[in-house]
Amino acid sequence: MIHDLNMADTEYAELVAQGYNPHLELELIELGETQQQARKLSRIVGLVQQKPPETDEDWEQFMQVWED
Repeated sequence: MIHDLNMADTEYAELVAQGYNPHLELELIELGETQQQARKLSRIVGLVQQKPPETDEDWEQFMQVWED
């Protein structure tokens, strides 16, 4: 099944490189989250899933997503 995630291919590729999981976003939407909130939560999970932020650059990226 194909889902429209309302983003450009380049944005999608950038998010996936950061650990973003579109399936998690869709699951969160099915649970009642807005698409905006589901994307934000999916991005946050992707950023910390493999390892917690350690460097200043990691933390800056995390805080940028958190504050969006």
